[in-house]
Amino acid sequence: MNSTPHKASGAVASHIAPAPAEDLVAKELLTYEVAGDGNWFRMRFTCTNGKPGSLSLPTECLNALIMTLPRMMTQALSARYGDDRLRLVYPAEAVRFETSPDPNTFIMTLVTPDGFSVSFSLSGQQLRALSEAGMNV
Repeated sequence: MNSTPHKASGAVASHIAPAPAEDLVAKELLTYEVAGDGNWFRMRFTCTNGKPGSLSLPTECLNALIMTLPRMMTQALSARYGDDRLRLVYPAEAVRFETSPDPNTFIMTLVTPDGFSVSFSLSGQQLRALSEAGMNV
């Protein structure tokens, strides 16, 4: 696989001499599981050689993955189709607004028809700007 490695946001640099890496090439993601105590998660997949594979990581790695995967997808789309404007876009089925414990912060959650959801914190000023932008469309 020809690629340029990028450090994941939130990843920690290691000062330990690297061990030889085993490159597992997955063909299909099958399942995931989260430990009962919430301290780790595992993704199971089928490798291109037909054998099963899995990757287990501490839960602290989830934030780095969540922040890195959209950037990886944008880079993959750009490389595949030669167009830097391409983005993976999901249809929003629902938008929910909630208050947070901080009275100056609101939570906006976007939900797709298949149940994928992502939440953002917004200041009152950002929420007003979003509302005004929607009125000008």
